[in-house]
Amino acid sequence: MRFSAVATLCAAPLALAGTLQADLVERGAVELETGISISNGKGGNSKSSGSSVDEIIVIWVNEGGGAATSTVTNTVTVTDASGTSAAKATHSVTVGGTAGLVYTPDTIEAAVGDMVIFTFESANHTVTQSAFNTPCEKLAGGVDSGFIPNINNSVSPPPQMAMQVTVATPIWFYCKQKGHCGKGMTFSINPTANKTQAMFQQMAIAQNGTGSASAITGGSTSSVAAPPPAVTSSAASSSSGSMSSGSSSGSMVSGSGTLNGAGACECSCLCGTAAFPNAAVQGVGAFGGMSGAMPMAALES
Repeated sequence: MRFSAVATLCAAPLALAGTLQADLVERGAVELETGISISNGKGGNSKSSGSSVDEIIVIWVNEGGGAATSTVTNTVTVTDASGTSAAKATHSVTVGGTAGLVYTPDTIEAAVGDMVIFTFESANHTVTQSAFNTPCEKLAGGVDSGFIPNINNSVSPPPQMAMQVTVATPIWFYCKQKGHCGKGMTFSINPTANKTQAMFQQMAIAQNGTGSASAITGGSTSSVAAPPPAVTSSAASSSSGSMSSGSSSGSMVSGSGTLNGAGACECSCLCGTAAFPNAAVQGVGAFGGMSGAMPMAALES
């Protein structure tokens, strides 16, 4: 009798919590957290797709190397206006591989019901869903393949994962391997004119800062110093020239100059005393006839 009473008291809070949870779910205050766990059979790593976001769903997974294919979710049946099952297209996307830190292709146009098969090649990548404005952050409840390694393409045939598109709106993905998203490793399904794959990739680079963008998609090319001005034919044809400086009367005073092997001018000029600026205004202690010239003290040291 005493044990029954204690058990009843212990179970009461659990029953109350269950009732509260059911009530909150019914009223839409919270979402019921369910998900699909996919074990890859390597070190206990797992991949999951939550139920709160169903824009794309995982259908099957194959770990490669001759492993059996594991079915995760049943495909969604898509019908046309007449109620007839619509044909589904299959899109193939390579993740990584010899092309580098990219998805090939990096964007596709897919109809509702279409299948997308991701093939994982070198080195160790993911297909992780994100929002458009946060390209390198996992979308809560979104699809995430988890890390699927294929170092040096040593797994043959390579691992694959099939997903089915369930909406006609844009869907965004990235690789969550450290540094990959920041170098532009992103992928999109059904981008639009206002939200393009190029914009999505540029935000990934801008927000994470581990890559560089091309000029075509909004980045800037490296700056190159402008070449020095060309030497005029008259200066290049002679090693000596005539240098001048203004005088009080506006006349020119001859000087001399030579061009060294690097094409720079080594010159001197003779200026009259009247060519110096007014000492009360500028040029106090200066050498030469222009304001801001090198002080005499610097030349005498």
